[in-house]
Amino acid sequence: MNLTLHRLLLIIPIALQGVTGSLFAVDQRIPGFSDEDTLTIRSSDARMDEQSDIIHFSGGFQLQAKDWYLSSEQAILYGKLDDPETVVITGSPAQILVNSQLRGRYSLVGGEAMRIIYERNTNSIRLEGNASLSRDGHTMSGGEITYDIGKDLLSAGGDGGVHIRVNPEK
Repeated sequence: MNLTLHRLLLIIPIALQGVTGSLFAVDQRIPGFSDEDTLTIRSSDARMDEQSDIIHFSGGFQLQAKDWYLSSEQAILYGKLDDPETVVITGSPAQILVNSQLRGRYSLVGGEAMRIIYERNTNSIRLEGNASLSRDGHTMSGGEITYDIGKDLLSAGGDGGVHIRVNPEK
């Protein structure tokens, strides 16, 4: 099976959790994401770091928020628990979904990699190790991918080069 297709098949069930009817709700949010500003975190273990505003999670991690969802084996959250600045997740693979607006259209950005760094203040994602990223039916995979969601700018490279699949605009 094509590796890119396999990765999409792993991401799609998460994106479609709880979908009934249209993919986009009345307020243009993906069902399955939090319907309010609540941030929900699930993990087997959590411990605060000696440094302030750093929390480590292990044993399975899920974070569900209004516009973003993360899933991984382990995570480190930097910043306030109710409004983290950066989240670093690792796993086999770690997964991220971000509901975003670009040029007046809502779309779902999905990614997976062995390590993902989500910088909320710059609205950017860095995927490292067997990385793949999808948006609006277009996919890219490579060793490493950096994506600025707000500016819709990305760069990719690493071992094995880059594989891009673009669906024509209708």
